[in-house]
Formats: sequence, structure tokens, C-alpha cells
Amino acid sequence: MRRRLTGMAIASVLLAGCSVGTVRSQEATCDAPSGAFPVLVAQAVPSAVLLPCIRVFPAGWSYGGSDVRSGRSRFWLDSDRAGIHAVEVELTERCSVAGMSNVTASSRELGVLVYLEPITFRPYTADRVFVFHGGCVTYRYRFGDAEHAPILASEADEALTFVRRSVLVDLAQSDLGLTLCGAEAPPCVGED
Repeated sequence: MRRRLTGMAIASVLLAGCSVGTVRSQEATCDAPSGAFPVLVAQAVPSAVLLPCIRVFPAGWSYGGSDVRSGRSRFWLDSDRAGIHAVEVELTERCSVAGMSNVTASSRELGVLVYLEPITFRPYTADRVFVFHGGCVTYRYRFGDAEHAPILASEADEALTFVRRSVLVDLAQSDLGLTLCGAEAPPCVGED
């Protein structure tokens, strides 16, 4: 029998598998997308065709924690040089790019528009926004160490990427026997 994964079913079936604050947590990594956290992220913003994930942990970087709720998903990375909560990654359905510079040409992500908010120093802050079909991902860089900020930002950029939602749809079906609804999957209950 096929089961749909929505609302309270997500929490009751998968939430027990999530933990926050593990140093090298597999929750948001691209190479372990079949766990509970990626499925929760996929259902938090079911319109998004891409989901943010951690490709690799550079030396000195670790998983800081996460917060997933309907309409929004966040996780963050800590750094031994940039500090706690140095980079936050947030997925939403929509976001504003008003006042930001379009830097799409410098992106390695195909089919994604990329915007950059003006950078400030002391402390170093910058926002990079990725806009794609059904979603928006914002990387928020917050480093106390402005002197090494370009290196730290480069490390964070190398650490982060995206996984297609369709990969999670297939894994949820094959690994968990559950059918995710939304983009690249059957419509969610109550959608036309």
C-alpha cells in the first residue's frame, strides 16, 4: 500500500531520526540524502526542485544545527576560525532580491539565478541568494574575522551545493516506502 508523507506524518514518522548539533552530522549532507532530515526539508518547501546540502566539510568546519518548519528550512555551519553559526543556509519558496547584484555568470549551478547582497566588513556579512523553480536558498555569511573572510567564504561555498528534489522523492519511495508530494512528485493533498 502506498502512503503519502505530509504534515503530521512527517513529524511522527521521521522526527525521531533528527538530532541537532552533531559535529559531523550526516543530516544535511548530499551523500546521505535518504535520512529523515532531507525528507523533512523536501516537505517543508514542497515547491522547490532543488534542496541545499553539504557536499564536503572543509577543515575546521562542522554542522551547527537545523530548524525545519512548514514553508522554511534552515541549517548552519560552525567554523573554528569564523565562529559559531558562521554560515546559515535557508530554503524558502520565495525571497526578495531587491538591491542585490546579479552574479549568475559566476555560479556553477545550472538553471539557478544567483544574487549577492553588498558585503560589509567588521564584522564580515554577506548574503548570496539562489533563485530557481519553486524555491529560493539564501546563504548568510557572518564572520567575526574580516581579514580571512574571502578564504572562509570560499571554503563555505565549496562545502555547499544542491541536490535535486526528485532524488529524494525516489529515495523516500525505495528506502522508506513513502511517497513525497510536491515538485517532481505527485501533488500534495488538497492541490489540484
